[in-house]
Amino acid sequence: MKFKLFLIITLISFVTANAQKDYIITIDGKSYEIEMDSEIEIKIKGKKLDLGLRKKDTLLLDEDYFQLKYTKKHKVSKVTVEEGIDQLMIMTAGGSGVIVQKYSSFNPTMLQEMMLNEVTKESVSYGYSLVRKDYDKKLLSGETIKVLKAVLDYKGETETYEIAAHGKKDEGILVMTMDMGLGLGDGGPEMVQLMWDTLKIK
Repeated sequence: MKFKLFLIITLISFVTANAQKDYIITIDGKSYEIEMDSEIEIKIKGKKLDLGLRKKDTLLLDEDYFQLKYTKKHKVSKVTVEEGIDQLMIMTAGGSGVIVQKYSSFNPTMLQEMMLNEVTKESVSYGYSLVRKDYDKKLLSGETIKVLKAVLDYKGETETYEIAAHGKKDEGILVMTMDMGLGLGDGGPEMVQLMWDTLKIK
């Protein structure tokens, strides 16, 4: 499917462009270059010291309306879609991942069905069969939200999309998860599960 191939190439380019290998640590006015998950030997006032740089296995994305956790092998990108709508994205190279749209001017819960139709219509038009498996999800913060889930299948290829929303009077979030079912072992399903297990509304 041309669209899927384009999406994969775009995401690989994104991950490559945002991969940062070199860091600079400054100690007592002197700078040292170091790579993530490595150690270097430095000398301070004549004394040799071992300096290591590590990232926690699980990281916290903490925003003013919500928070969730993700693993260190994935990165968060953030863009402003338009005034009052910010989008945060955590994706794998294979196209699986989590997108959270944060609204600061209206409640987005009414957009769930429209968003699910939008992300699945191309696959359905191509010939994928669609089965709905909607469910209720209780969040770690105590709220229960409705999750719209669509499982699409075409000749053994499976795509899964989930859309959920939570809103108050003039704000809220819309959450979308995607599992492109490519079997790349890129941690996509685990990323989605971790998000659902740790999502909190503030």
